[in-house]
Amino acid sequence: MLTVGQLARIFNVSAKTLRHYDAVGLFTPVKVGEENQYRFYSPEQLHELRRILFLRSMGLGIEIIRELKQNGTLGDAEKLKPILLEHADSIRDEIERQQKLLAAVQRMVDYISITGGTNMEPKLVKKAAFTVVGMEWNNKSSEGGIPQLWDRFVPREDEIQGKLQPDVSYGVCIPGSNGDFSYIAGYETTGEHMPNGMMNFTVPEQTYAVFTHTGSLSRLGETMELIYSKWLPLHSLEPSQGMDLEVYDERFAGPEDEQTQIDLYIPVKP
Repeated sequence: MLTVGQLARIFNVSAKTLRHYDAVGLFTPVKVGEENQYRFYSPEQLHELRRILFLRSMGLGIEIIRELKQNGTLGDAEKLKPILLEHADSIRDEIERQQKLLAAVQRMVDYISITGGTNMEPKLVKKAAFTVVGMEWNNKSSEGGIPQLWDRFVPREDEIQGKLQPDVSYGVCIPGSNGDFSYIAGYETTGEHMPNGMMNFTVPEQTYAVFTHTGSLSRLGETMELIYSKWLPLHSLEPSQGMDLEVYDERFAGPEDEQTQIDLYIPVKP
């Protein structure tokens, strides 16, 4: 026979926990002393206690474990296996959720660090008017978002003829009224040929402050925020009403690649 103290030592668990398991009917002794009320356990019970303690460490509640014991699942390895696999899936989901949360926290730390002192020196460029042929998305009337527009456009980009810079594509943001805007994914072309389902648009001559975004496009909004809130005012530049450009060239390694670089053309007053 084994005492509460011996079990506590074997499994590194408190005597109070073992007494609680007895009180709730989860793990009961085979014998209780008539005079001293000492609890005694048989060696055959060690395997059951190990499973109980393991399931508790995995986050399963006492009521669930007690139910498993009552229906015979706790002592049946084949019945217990699918329950453990299901719990493993939930743990993986929680790990993924926590990893996303950690990444968000790290991005905020990086953002705070950048806003705290890093400066990006813009390049001023006066760009002549040019024509873009591509596919359009509108924030009020179109389905999906800008990433989905690119997903639809890239497989069809070879349909565009007369590209002036075949290795450079554009994202053109066209402001509208009442907060709406359109976005065109396309190429600069002669404008003489337009594939079915695409459109052409002439970007007027504008003066731009050019900044370079580095890293995943999921953080593009953070770079835009810094441009308007810090870097433009720091260089005494005033944004003008116009069309922002995203310029993708050989430095673009993919939307999630941390080595990706794209240029952001922000219209400014001369």
